[in-house]
Amino acid sequence: MNNKHYLKEKCMKKSFRLCCLACVTTLALALGACSSKPSTSSTNNSNNQVSTYHKKDVTGPAASFDWNAKVEPTNYERTFVETNSGSQFNKTLDRTKEAAENLEKKKKEISDPKVQTALKLVDAVFVNQENFDLVVKSAGASNQEELFDKIWNEYLVPELTKIRPNFSNDTVFEYKGEKYPLKIYAPMFFKVNTNALGKAGAYTLEDYKVEGDMVYLKFMSPSVDTYQYEVKATYHDNFQDFFQGLVEEQQKVGQSDYAKALNIRFVYQLAALDFKADNYVDLEGMDYLDRNTHYLAIKVDNNGEASLDNENLANLLQISMKASNEANKGKFE
Repeated sequence: MNNKHYLKEKCMKKSFRLCCLACVTTLALALGACSSKPSTSSTNNSNNQVSTYHKKDVTGPAASFDWNAKVEPTNYERTFVETNSGSQFNKTLDRTKEAAENLEKKKKEISDPKVQTALKLVDAVFVNQENFDLVVKSAGASNQEELFDKIWNEYLVPELTKIRPNFSNDTVFEYKGEKYPLKIYAPMFFKVNTNALGKAGAYTLEDYKVEGDMVYLKFMSPSVDTYQYEVKATYHDNFQDFFQGLVEEQQKVGQSDYAKALNIRFVYQLAALDFKADNYVDLEGMDYLDRNTHYLAIKVDNNGEASLDNENLANLLQISMKASNEANKGKFE
C-alpha cells in the first residue's frame, strides 16, 4: 500500500516555528538523575507474570493513545502529493533501496556477534520498527510507554530543570475545555516522532569498534522533517480555530513560561497527527537523505544481551545526540 508524502514548499511561511522544540532536540544533554516516576498500574500476564507499565487516570486524547502501535517498514514505491495544487505522482525510492542493499551487504561482512546484536537495535529504529521491542528491552523498559516516559522523566526533565530552574514537569496546559499535562503529552510526542524514523528504510554504517562488552557504532541516518507537523495541521478542517488558536496561546506565553510553551508545541504536533500513536510525518528529502551522524555506544554482554543507557538511547532516537556523540566520537579518531 502506498504512503502519501507531501512535497515541501520552501517558500511557505512557517507560522508556528518555535525555538523551544529545537532546544529540546539539540540539547547537549549529560546523563540526568532519575526523577520520580508517575503513578502506574500493573497488569499480570498469566503466562509469565510480568508486570506491564501503564499510567493510571489518563484522560482526553491521551486515553486512547495506543502505546503498543508500531509503524510498518517503508516500501520503495510512494505517492507524493503537491501541497498547494493537490496533484499526485508516483516515485520509486531508488536511493532508499540502494542504501538498504548496501547496509545488508556490510552487515553480512561482520562476523562479531556482539556487533550484530548491537546493529539489531539500530535496525529496529530505522529499518523495521516491528522489532522495536528490542530497543525497549535494551533500555530496561517493559513497553514503549515506559521507555518514552523514562527518556522524558529521567533524562530530559532533569537537564531542562538544570538550565531553566523554573521548568516544571507538572505543567498543565488548558485549552478549549481539555487539560494537557506536560508529563503525559511530551512522551507521546517523542513516540510519534520516533515513528517517522521507521520509514527511513536504511542507515549508512560507516565504522564500528569493540572493546570488551562495549560496541561503538558510527553511522548516518535521515532526519525527521519537523516542518511537516505544520503542513499536516493545515489539512485539518479546524485549522483556524484549533491550531491557529494554539499559535496565539504560544505567543502569549513567549519565553516567560518555557514549560508551557513546550507543552503547547507538543499538543500542536500531536493534534496534527490526530493524537494517533501509529501516525508520523515525513523524513527530510523525497528519497534517502542521511544527514545525521551518530556515535553510539551499546553494551552487549557475553550472553548476547544488549543494553542502552539514557544518553545513547536519546542519540539513537534523535532526541538529543550531542552528549553521546561527544562521548563516543573519540573511538573513531
